[in-house]
Amino acid sequence: MIYIEQPPFAPWLGFCEALFACGTVALYDDVLYTDGGYQNRNRIKMADGVRWLTVPVTRASGQLIRDTPIAPTFDADRMLRTIRLAYARAPHVDEALHVLRPVLGAGHTWLLDLNLDLLSHIRAALGAPARLQLTSELRIDDTDRTGRLAAICAATGADTLWAGTGTRNYLDTTALAQHGVNVRWNEYAGRHPVYRQAWGRQGFAPHLSVIDTVCALGWAGTAALLRTGFAAYLQQHAPKEVTA
Repeated sequence: MIYIEQPPFAPWLGFCEALFACGTVALYDDVLYTDGGYQNRNRIKMADGVRWLTVPVTRASGQLIRDTPIAPTFDADRMLRTIRLAYARAPHVDEALHVLRPVLGAGHTWLLDLNLDLLSHIRAALGAPARLQLTSELRIDDTDRTGRLAAICAATGADTLWAGTGTRNYLDTTALAQHGVNVRWNEYAGRHPVYRQAWGRQGFAPHLSVIDTVCALGWAGTAALLRTGFAAYLQQHAPKEVTA
């Protein structure tokens, strides 16, 4: 099974579950970079509510994600201080920063390099088995959306696409099936787990960066949360036995 997404910065739990659910997580790095997405930002929780944690980038027309440079104004130390301030009362903030600090402070020039390094460290800290694969390395020429997805699956040996609910509006499951690719909807947004989050008086805020979860539960606790949720999903969606 494969999950395909543009490489996110400090991803949410839905992405992290894919690191456990799939053999391969393909990172769409050879598509256009667009503003307003999650390639250079994600959300954390602070004393005054949910806020964006953003890596500034330098934009140019027609620029691919893999060719997007980090702006000189990026201040890794300031970002780390922001995380520390946001989660000063969380029990596992030091554990989270132990993984984040060397990546954010590594002096990456390109956004893709930063995201790939961070995703690799997050995967290792969680103990997740998925392989990270850049789509640019597969050298796929098909420009049709469905054909390209099918080619990525074929190139990585996957016959099932682990798809987010948000892709229902445009994913052509019939055409993919003709290419031998089955689509399995993960429905993660609707089954997002609730845990003891920082700033509890604000109420629980779902869909934040995994940083939020790790500060609350630690890496091992976050991994257990993801494994438990995925196991429950599989049990609920197990194929029904056919009886005579």
